[in-house]
Amino acid sequence: MAGRMSLYIFYISNFLLLLCLTASLMQSSKIINNKIFTRPGVIVLAYVQLISILLSFLILIYLFLISDFNFDLVYFNSHSEKPLIYKFSGVWGNHEGSMLLWILILVLFNFLFALSRRISERFKEITVAIQSIMIFGFVAFLFFLSNPFALNQNNFFDGIGLNPILQDPLLAIHPPVLYVGYVGFSLVFSLAIAGLITKEVDQQWASIVKPWVFSAWAFLTAGIALGSFWAYYELGWGGYWFWDPVENASLMPWIAATALIHCVLILQKRNVMQSWTIILAILTFSLSLVGTFLVRSGILNSVHTFASDPGRGLFILLFIFLILVFSFSLFAYNSEKINKTSSMGLISRGTGIQVNNWLLITILTIVFLGTMYPLATDLLLNKSLTVGPKYYSTTIAPIIILFLFFMFISPRLGWTDTKLYKIIIQLRYLIITSLTITLIISLYFELFNLTEILIIFFSLLLVISSVTASINFNKQNILVRTNLGQNLAHAGFGILMMAVVSNAVYSEERIYNAKVGDNLQLQKYIFSFDKIEQVEESNYNSLKAYFLMKKDGKLIDTFTPEIRFYSNPPTITSEASILHKFFSDIYLVMNVPQDQQSISVRMHIKPFMTILWLGTLMIIFGGIISASIRIGRFDEK
Repeated sequence: MAGRMSLYIFYISNFLLLLCLTASLMQSSKIINNKIFTRPGVIVLAYVQLISILLSFLILIYLFLISDFNFDLVYFNSHSEKPLIYKFSGVWGNHEGSMLLWILILVLFNFLFALSRRISERFKEITVAIQSIMIFGFVAFLFFLSNPFALNQNNFFDGIGLNPILQDPLLAIHPPVLYVGYVGFSLVFSLAIAGLITKEVDQQWASIVKPWVFSAWAFLTAGIALGSFWAYYELGWGGYWFWDPVENASLMPWIAATALIHCVLILQKRNVMQSWTIILAILTFSLSLVGTFLVRSGILNSVHTFASDPGRGLFILLFIFLILVFSFSLFAYNSEKINKTSSMGLISRGTGIQVNNWLLITILTIVFLGTMYPLATDLLLNKSLTVGPKYYSTTIAPIIILFLFFMFISPRLGWTDTKLYKIIIQLRYLIITSLTITLIISLYFELFNLTEILIIFFSLLLVISSVTASINFNKQNILVRTNLGQNLAHAGFGILMMAVVSNAVYSEERIYNAKVGDNLQLQKYIFSFDKIEQVEESNYNSLKAYFLMKKDGKLIDTFTPEIRFYSNPPTITSEASILHKFFSDIYLVMNVPQDQQSISVRMHIKPFMTILWLGTLMIIFGGIISASIRIGRFDEK
């Protein structure tokens, strides 16, 4: 039986959840314009929501840190011998704890918006009320179906332990960053619904939405990047993206959000595309919920998934259905009342952005079908179907070429009709330079695939044009302000695309069965198998191999791939050893030995990985800069 202190914590924590439920219900009632519901105020209730959920989350952290195994969540996801950092990250390395973190971020966004100024009180009340309805739904889900403070009836001496694959410092920050992105779009959704209710979807609305949508997009980008980097060095597959359904679940809202941020910018500048903006706001948050459903419904078997309870998945699926029905019904009723007559020319910046939005939606549809269709055939027909990387690369690559072209040309067009040939003439030197560099790269590396050549060419165009656009002097040779956030993000995307293509084309792999004393060759490098030893750490034992990398007889570096053996729970993992160089990574990983005579080791040359991460960082910082810049601060031509 649980001790007295554990019982006290059980009652206090559940009371806090109920307090948040009550405050959210009262906050939700403010959507009704009735004086009965005007007290307490929006900010007071937002404080109650935040304090109650924050305290409950801190209590959960405390339970993990002291290893109170009277609670089921601690018993199943921690162990007394785990290092402190993994006890801490174990709080959200499971279904219930991650949902509590989700709610905490949801409440935090609601609280920050409630403190916003220069917004009409009625619009704020409606937005906070919509947000509180979602808070109420998720807290109810947590309290009744996924309570993180459930007690067990046994006096367990120790716990089962955290999944060893998740025992990594990067996994301590990856989920919170990703969740800020996911949940941040809940506020964008609430603002969209408030705009539909008040029929105020205009430039002022766009100015309110802009920092929130850019912030959420930047965090979602960072969360995806952290997950990719973790997969690259932790899972031992030698790659950073595998089109795993859970990876795709985070990619889909990112694609929709990328289209959304461009719509918000057009709405802010030209007061058009209201319907597109609202639809994308609804779609982005809905896809965030779809990702939540995939992770928590039990229909996927992945290192990313947390739950296998169909009841929980059914609740989230019903929640998604209700949101879609309500929001699109409201949109259908009020869409004609929010639209403004478009004044965009056929060849204009707005049209170019709109074409790119259509291309993004096409890519989103391809990813959605590739993710959901195999799940549907498995669920409905009991037939296993695998959609691999070839499906995505074959279908998406041609669209990426068009996407890069419009990313390059659209910012150079005016908001009214523009003569395209004049723009091309103005950019002729840039085009010639990019074409020359592309031809040199193609000949030097013997690259003759037209799709890959075109992606590199348009990526180069995008990078060079974005950099030059950021350095703009007036007639007095004074550097003038430009749209730094946009240019930085666009240049980063171009660099990312070049790195992705180069990495796919020029990666090299060798597999050896090696004994101590063997010399293994990979390109111009020789790897001497020096020794293998057993290492004992605080929460695992490992078998570590030592390879001396030499070039022209000179020692360059030492590689130490290892196999780790965890006991709580019993798990075996492979840990890669990577030498990060600017133009290429050298990557070694070994498999579990089948005999005592030799080990199987895989060696990779992974070109342009550092450049790939650099491009990703540029995209993230571009989003952060755009989120922090006031409207009209930068000159736009």
